[in-house]
Amino acid sequence: MDRQLMRTLYHPLRSAIAWPIQNREASLLLAPAVLLLGIFFFVPLVGLLSLSLLDPKPTFAHYEEFLGDPTNWIVLARTFALATKVTLICLLLGYPLAFWIVSTRTWLGGALLLAVVLPFFTSYLVRTYAWMVLLGRFGVINRLLMATGLTERPVDLIYNDFSVLIAMVYILMPYTVLVLISVMKGIPYSLTRAASSLGASATQNFWRVFFPLSAPGVVAAGLLVFVFAVGFYITPVLLGGRNTMILPMQIDIYVNGTLNWPLAATAATVLLAITLVLYSISNYFVDSERLLSSQQGTAQSAGFTARHSTSAYIHFVDFVTALMRAVGHGVRFPAHIARSFERAALGGKLLRGLSLILIAFLVSPILIIVPISFSSSRFLDFPPPGLSLQWYEIYFTSAAWLSATWQSLGVAIAVACVSLAVGSAAAMALVRGSPRMRRVGYQLLLAPMIVPTIVSAVALYFLFARLHLINTSLALVTAHSIGAVPLVVLIVAASLQSQNIRLEQAAASLGASRIVTIWRIVLPLIRPALIVAGFFAFLYSFDEVVLSLYMSGPDTTTLPIKMWSGIREEITPTIAAVS
Repeated sequence: MDRQLMRTLYHPLRSAIAWPIQNREASLLLAPAVLLLGIFFFVPLVGLLSLSLLDPKPTFAHYEEFLGDPTNWIVLARTFALATKVTLICLLLGYPLAFWIVSTRTWLGGALLLAVVLPFFTSYLVRTYAWMVLLGRFGVINRLLMATGLTERPVDLIYNDFSVLIAMVYILMPYTVLVLISVMKGIPYSLTRAASSLGASATQNFWRVFFPLSAPGVVAAGLLVFVFAVGFYITPVLLGGRNTMILPMQIDIYVNGTLNWPLAATAATVLLAITLVLYSISNYFVDSERLLSSQQGTAQSAGFTARHSTSAYIHFVDFVTALMRAVGHGVRFPAHIARSFERAALGGKLLRGLSLILIAFLVSPILIIVPISFSSSRFLDFPPPGLSLQWYEIYFTSAAWLSATWQSLGVAIAVACVSLAVGSAAAMALVRGSPRMRRVGYQLLLAPMIVPTIVSAVALYFLFARLHLINTSLALVTAHSIGAVPLVVLIVAASLQSQNIRLEQAAASLGASRIVTIWRIVLPLIRPALIVAGFFAFLYSFDEVVLSLYMSGPDTTTLPIKMWSGIREEITPTIAAVS
């Protein structure tokens, strides 16, 4: 009788102790994500590599042709030079702003952070379009220059290296600031206080204590921005000229211009290799695995993500969401230490002046688009000479615009459903699974966010072209889901880590099965995160441009593709209304 009682008590206790998901169960939860990414991401990449090495027998002839062309070396040099300039500018301007956000008062820091993440609320294509309005021959900046008498005629500010550089800095600056903030807020203020108590001046305190501790964040942010900049495609195409050819644009020419698929695969493989090497170095400094660790003390940081995850949208928004988890760590520096740092490190007025200029730089393009959409002029005049709803009327009465909108809505809803189901299961496996599975699984799921979109698009295009799936909704949903699943994983994983695992163990100890515990305990607790994750997966698909360019056709034109065509063919305020 006593033995039977012990068995009865031991069985639920054993279930509670063994609650962290075992490898077999975690493998089942990861299986959908592994199949999706394996078949439609890794297999196409392998096919891309094989296409560059076969002709039809194994050969390096394509690499010899690509690397033997001096023009390609010029393109590579221009790509690296542009990425280097963007990285240096982002670091030089982003560090003061990040420091001010960390050291200032709570309400002001929150307002500054909101201004930093505000561009994430706007479409990537719209932000590029905004700079076309600002830098155009008769754009806002040229009108201002002529009105102030600084120049008598419009200055060539667009379709050159300058316009590409400005727009890329604008798009990548928020990523820089968020990474730096995450590192700075992890620096214990007790170290700087100890240095002060030992007689260190404010200048010595900053340069010999604070800055060295934030140096890994500077390196990580720089490498991350450099990786992004190397793979840029949309912005250089829209704002660049003939002398701004970079490697992603060269790849597109090989695919759609000369139809040289082996050479396109070779160029894409070169870009992929460069990106993976740089990411490996960046991953060493940023320690991305800890972003998914489920140690104690992550509740606060996960809560920060839940409150601010809406700020992490657009191209690689997913990785920013994970990085922003770290913003919640640490304690703000005491006011007297913060003020002394501001005076000594960068100069209080200089620090605030640079930061305010940068804030205006980040916010102004968005604020200009809205008034132009109500303009009565047929041109991109700012301020508008009059108000009119004609551009909205054109949109709502145009069969082409509405058809593209419905197409985008249908694809985005399907992507949200698929990615939410697949990504949530994978997140459960990563957070509740073994450390080894978490480490390997996270790196695999992170891959679609690291690989340049142009490389993924070309690889999928080669695969779907053979399968005759181009110009189908299935191709669009599949391609978009590859990028949306990692986004869902990161948001849901952050929420799972904030939950008390003892609730799940208690349910298991009372005899609840794994499925019942997940359905009755876990899912209700993370419901807000699931809603946010599904919403962002929807937005990711709704805004996707590069993948849609390669997957869509006359019958599957999405709204971003329609906007892309409108921007390239005829820039009118209709685009602002649609934006």
